[in-house]
Amino acid sequence: MILIKIISVIFGIIPDPVVMFLARLLHPIFYRALKKEKWGLRAARIIPRVFKDKDRNWHERVISQNALHLAKFTGEIFQARFKTRKGGFKKIVIGNGKEYLETLIESGGGFIIVTCHLGNWEYGAAYIAGAYRNLYAPVFMINSKANRALNWMRSGWGVYLLGTRYDPRTSAMTFFKMRDLLNRGEIIFLVADQEALGGDLKGKLFGKEIKIFSGPFILGQKTKKPFLPMYTLRDERNRIVINFEEPFYMKEGNMDQDIDRIMNFFERHISVHPEQYIWSQERW
Repeated sequence: MILIKIISVIFGIIPDPVVMFLARLLHPIFYRALKKEKWGLRAARIIPRVFKDKDRNWHERVISQNALHLAKFTGEIFQARFKTRKGGFKKIVIGNGKEYLETLIESGGGFIIVTCHLGNWEYGAAYIAGAYRNLYAPVFMINSKANRALNWMRSGWGVYLLGTRYDPRTSAMTFFKMRDLLNRGEIIFLVADQEALGGDLKGKLFGKEIKIFSGPFILGQKTKKPFLPMYTLRDERNRIVINFEEPFYMKEGNMDQDIDRIMNFFERHISVHPEQYIWSQERW
């Protein structure tokens, strides 16, 4: 943990173009890690399974691009805690749908941003919290040094973490806290594409049926608060571009349709930019 803090301080001082240059230097190391499935990275195995219609050259190119993206993403996470709002997030811009976000912000009511592990969703949350209003993000807490270090680097951006665990009592407490926050006009930031091992609903992502927690869907139905779809992408200048789509409301008693809508939203954008997705879960 002390080493992580020292590295984070150093990266917080280094200019972003230097960090991106270092990521390019480290690209071969990340590529080998992907190919050998180290650090929980499984893109080299998963991408050929998901994109069966593509040839081997395409698979190899995307895997290599994914390794470079992961190197850049890692550098950004190390940078994040000690970057100021003024200087640290100059590389982040809103591309499409800014009017959707600002209309919801101006309304003063609570709403739920729903996104996936595409681009740099962490920077997307930090930018919204810094430029507009604090966010509250449910995250799965694991009692490990790596998880504690990651959550430490995430903090300090105006993004407050709400811990969830396998313990149903903890998850229930988090659910009620999110309900109260929404009713107070706060924003919930939900990264909802990872498989919920204890989930009680099912949805399909790239043809694979996965378990999904019912909490967010029940939350949307009970509070009648809007969901704002968001995705982030890295552009050729290494800017993180935040995009929003039209907000929608959960329909009472029709969770299957809402699940399909969110899963199709994820799949649509991941399909276009598979090199910027975190392929960490072995579903395929």
